[in-house]
Amino acid sequence: MNTKNYISIALGLFSILFFSLSCQKNEFMPDPMGEKVPFEDTLKSDINQLLKASPELKTFYTAWEKSTVEEKLRHRGTKTKATIFAPNDAALQKLGVTVSAIAAMTVADVDSLVLFYVSVGDIKVSELKERSDNFIAKSMLSKPGLFVRYFEGNPEGTLAYDPYFYRHYVRIQKEQVMINGKKAGKLNYKRAVDGGLYMLETAIEKPTKTMLEVLEADGRFKMFVESQRLADEMFVERMIDEIEPWMGFRPSVEDIQNSWANYRFYYQRGWIIESPAYEGYKGPNIGISTLFAPTDDAFRKAGFNTVQDILTFNIQRGDARFDPDMFEIAGGYPMDTVYSYHRNWGRIVQPATLGKDKAMGNATVFFSNDLTPSLNEYMVNVGGNVTMEYAYKMPLSFSANNGQIQIKVKNSEHAPVNVIEADILTLNGPIHVVDNLILPKGFKLK
Repeated sequence: MNTKNYISIALGLFSILFFSLSCQKNEFMPDPMGEKVPFEDTLKSDINQLLKASPELKTFYTAWEKSTVEEKLRHRGTKTKATIFAPNDAALQKLGVTVSAIAAMTVADVDSLVLFYVSVGDIKVSELKERSDNFIAKSMLSKPGLFVRYFEGNPEGTLAYDPYFYRHYVRIQKEQVMINGKKAGKLNYKRAVDGGLYMLETAIEKPTKTMLEVLEADGRFKMFVESQRLADEMFVERMIDEIEPWMGFRPSVEDIQNSWANYRFYYQRGWIIESPAYEGYKGPNIGISTLFAPTDDAFRKAGFNTVQDILTFNIQRGDARFDPDMFEIAGGYPMDTVYSYHRNWGRIVQPATLGKDKAMGNATVFFSNDLTPSLNEYMVNVGGNVTMEYAYKMPLSFSANNGQIQIKVKNSEHAPVNVIEADILTLNGPIHVVDNLILPKGFKLK
């Protein structure tokens, strides 16, 4: 039998098998039941129409119409979608924002109001319900002159920084819209062809002050702030005194802070807007993280009645010094370790390579509804130039006791501290107030 005959037989058998299987598949298909339901696209309204048709959003819609937000969205492309977190009339009235007030505002001021509540992208309800953490909704409102660490990019197209945009940390819990850890109202959401609309019963708070400004204005954190400021001064002066005999000249304060001991987490770091490194400099000048701020009463519970008591404790137990053999500054103060857990996730004990390289810092902005046991396995630092063995996992343990958020250093024998006030907004991130010092394992106060 020649090759052509083989091919003909094979094709014939394949055809018989194909049609046989087709018949068997159709044989077991159920008969259709009922009438065919025609497909209908229910998303017929755009965001503008939804706002206009919502009587409880009359004030916000007035601002929307006067603003240039739609023009800005169109500039991004015809297929751009947006999500609006629109406070109702009652919520805006509490802020003094009324229809008549909007009429008297400039377009720039109205833009500032509206853009704060608009986020580019279609943020669906399902996405917010399925999360165990908060969704970061970046608003369209930036704060001129502020720049954060590079992630997405900037108008210049460099890898140097990102512009500072106000962000809302959003989740839906038990049919409540939670924004920045606080209830913003019952879930009231409408889909649109160009995005979606969340109607809020409470306006979103906009931070206006840095972390240091908030701490200083509050009045409960004098010992926390002053003990760090004075300890930094004491540290720098001592290093200048010890380096001078070896160098033959007296280093400046800036020399110590920016060169010799730039690793030290000076008290203003992450709490202020940094000054430009030089005229015309444009780069990251504000840090964003979370602070667990102990009150003055927390220090008294720990046995420190005055700021001087804390400084004396640092002097007696500290080992800050200049090491002439290694030609570098070494050591520090015992309270440096305690404060590191309050304001920098205990990174003072973060593992490093022999060359002192460390894993890159991860995002560490957490509101009260993030402070749950699910955060205990979070990687605070991971990635960069080092291998995974140098990754740094969350050193704190979060729990709840009758609804009270509690925090302690993992494996510490010290009792957990309580969060007595949460979600104080600042430009640098949230402050959570705690009633005791967060003490690591083996730390002795006496």
